[in-house]
Amino acid sequence: MPTYLSPGVFVEEVPAGTQPIEGVGTSTGAFVGLAERGPTDSARLITNYTQFVNEFGRHIEDSFLAYSVFSFFAEGGNRCYVVRVAGATAAASTISLNGGDGSPALQIDAESVGLWGDRVSFNIDAPTNEDPTTHFKLTVRFLDQVGGRDNLVVELYDDVSMDDIESRVNGVSSYISVSYLPLATDDNLRTLVQKRPADSVDAVTFTPLAGGADDNAGDYIGSESAKSGLYAFDVIDDINIVAIPDLAKIDDENTMRNRTIDALVYCENRADCFFIADTPDGVEPSAVREYKQGGGATYTGNALNSTYGALYYPWIKISDPLNGGRAIDVPPSGVIAGSFANTDSTRGVFKAPAGTVDGFLNSALGIERQVTKGEQDVLNPLGVNVIRQFPSAGIVIWGARTLSNIAEWRYVNVRRLMLFIEESIDEGSQFVVFEPNDPTLWGKVRRTLTAFLTRVWRDGALFGNSPEEAFFVKVDEENNPPAVRDAGQLIIEVGVAPVKPAEFVVIRIAQQTQSTN
Repeated sequence: MPTYLSPGVFVEEVPAGTQPIEGVGTSTGAFVGLAERGPTDSARLITNYTQFVNEFGRHIEDSFLAYSVFSFFAEGGNRCYVVRVAGATAAASTISLNGGDGSPALQIDAESVGLWGDRVSFNIDAPTNEDPTTHFKLTVRFLDQVGGRDNLVVELYDDVSMDDIESRVNGVSSYISVSYLPLATDDNLRTLVQKRPADSVDAVTFTPLAGGADDNAGDYIGSESAKSGLYAFDVIDDINIVAIPDLAKIDDENTMRNRTIDALVYCENRADCFFIADTPDGVEPSAVREYKQGGGATYTGNALNSTYGALYYPWIKISDPLNGGRAIDVPPSGVIAGSFANTDSTRGVFKAPAGTVDGFLNSALGIERQVTKGEQDVLNPLGVNVIRQFPSAGIVIWGARTLSNIAEWRYVNVRRLMLFIEESIDEGSQFVVFEPNDPTLWGKVRRTLTAFLTRVWRDGALFGNSPEEAFFVKVDEENNPPAVRDAGQLIIEVGVAPVKPAEFVVIRIAQQTQSTN
C-alpha cells in the first residue's frame, strides 16, 4: 500500500479478479520425412507449399513428404513444422578454390547434404562498381528440375570482398554457404577473380559443386538426446497433428509398425499432440486388422493401442507432378492432417473430422481400394478409420476413432478436445505459481477456469443445457487441507462433459395405424 503525504487525487491500477485463459492452437501440423534438400534434424516452420519448396525442394521419388505437405495445405492446413532426416553417409556438395600460390582461398558448400548440390554451380567475375583487386562478383546458379523440365534459378552477389562475403552470402543464399580461408599474398585475389574453368555455359564460365550424396536410410524417430528425427520437435511447443508418411517407405512392414508404435509413445509422453498413422500399401482389410492387432502370422508385436493416435485406411490417389500429373497412391496421413486442421478452423476441435462435409477430401483423385460396408463393419470396431467413396458425397473420411480400447477415449475429437483444454489451462494458469495459497487465490482460480470453460461450452464443445451441467471446477478447503498446503501444493479439480459424435444414427420408423371414430 503506497503512503500518501499530501492532499490530492491518486490513481492506482488494481489487478483484475480473473486472468483470462486463451485457448491454445490445435491445427499446427508436424511432418518428418525425406526431402530433396534442406537442413536435417531441425524443425522449420512452413506456412505454405511454396515455402516448403524453397526450403526443402520439390517432390522426389524416394519420399512421400512433399506429397503429404502439399496435401496438408490443399485440404486447408495453414501452418506446419517439417523435419528432414538423412542417413549418416549423406554428404554436401563442395568445392575449394586456391590462390595463386596454391593456398586455399574460398570454400563453397551446398547449403545442405544431398546429391541435389551437384546441380549448383557458380561464377566469379569482376565486380560492377568496386576495385577488382579487392572485390568481385559471385553468381550462383541452381538447376531446379520440375516435372521433367529444367528451371534455372540465379543468385547474384556483386561487389563483395573476402572480408564481407560470409556475411553477404551465409544465411541469405538458398543454395550455398561460403568459408573464407585467408590468402598467403595479396596478389592471389586477382588470380582468383580471373580464374576461368574449362566448361562454358551461355558464354559465361560456371563451375559446378561436386561430391554430394543422398542417404535415405534416415531415422524418422531419432534420438531424444540428440534432438534428431521426431525428437527435433521437443523444442517446439505448439505442434498438434503429427505425421510420418515416409514410414510407409520402409521395406519391412514390421519395422514400419514398430516405428509407428514409437511415434505413438512420443505423442503420449508429450501429452499435447496426436499422431496420424498409415497402413502399409496395397493390403487387404484382413491384413489391416492384423496390422492393428499385432501378434499374427504377418505382423508381430503388441497391438496399436493408444488414445494419442488414429489409423486410416486405405491409401488415396493424388496428382503426381513427377509423372505429368497422373494419379499416384500415397499414404493418407498428409491429407488427413489437412482435414483435421481445416475442421478445427471452420468448426472447432470438438467436431469429429469425418463425414460428408467435414470429412470430404477435396484434393483426393481416388482411393486405392473401395472398402465395402461389410469390410468396414470389421475394421471400425478395432479403431481403423476407413476412407470411403460414395456416389453423391465423393471421397470422405468415414471414421473418427482413436486406437484406444478405452470407451471414454474412443473418439478422435474427444481426445483432441481434452488436449486443447488441458494445454490451455496449463499455459493459462502459470500466474498461480508462488501466489499465497489461500481462499482469495482459490476464488481467483475458480473464476478464471469457469470463464474459460464457459466459453468452451458456448462454442458447443461440452454437453449440457447450462454450464453447471457441462463442467465443474472445485478448489476449496476440502481438496486443499493444511497438509496439502504445507506441501506447497494447490489442488484444482476440473470435470468436463465432452460432446460425443453421432457415429450411429438410428432412425426408427413404424407404420401409423389409422384409428376409426
